[in-house]
Amino acid sequence: MKARLRSVALMFVLAISLPLATGCSSGTPSAEPEPEAVEQTKEEEVKLTEDDVKVTEEAPATEQAAATKRVGADGIGYVSVPESWVEFQDTDGNSSIQWCDGTPYTIVSLNTFDMSSVPEDQRADFDAEDAANAVWMNMLNDGLSEDAVQGARVTLANHDALQVYGLYPDGSYLVCWLLDDGAGTIRYVSAEGPESTIYDTVEMVQNTYEL
Repeated sequence: MKARLRSVALMFVLAISLPLATGCSSGTPSAEPEPEAVEQTKEEEVKLTEDDVKVTEEAPATEQAAATKRVGADGIGYVSVPESWVEFQDTDGNSSIQWCDGTPYTIVSLNTFDMSSVPEDQRADFDAEDAANAVWMNMLNDGLSEDAVQGARVTLANHDALQVYGLYPDGSYLVCWLLDDGAGTIRYVSAEGPESTIYDTVEMVQNTYEL
């Protein structure tokens, strides 16, 4: 039986009071361990107030109008990033298309879910929800507590998507989207960064990502 992600009303909410954490990894996600283990997570929803969510001040109009460029690839997807962003590659050598703001902290990654980690006899029924649960478990295996990982059902590129996001001990966030592109491929998109940039980066992905 599939584990069910908790539904969260907001497309992106983070409990800033969660314990702080270490090194995000935006490599190609895998399905190990099996998603069923997610059933061990807490079922109660996190209750948030406006005070729990910190939003950065609105950028000046000149910054909002900054030039952007389209990055990505067919079969993986495209997103618009600021013209000043540069290509980035994690040291683990994963196959994601990645762009960053010039630092190794604020990064957008585009990929597809790595089905090689899914047992062959399970691939036919493996869907975006299974992939999201696998990403959830990967975060827990990275050392995050159950309270530091959250999930939501959202819309991305006019498709239903599952969003999983976690707060690491060093104060950085990793936000992942998993969605079925309708052609049998599960798309993977992630945004990572510190509190000072993560909200703008998430908004950029949500507003500009296309299949």
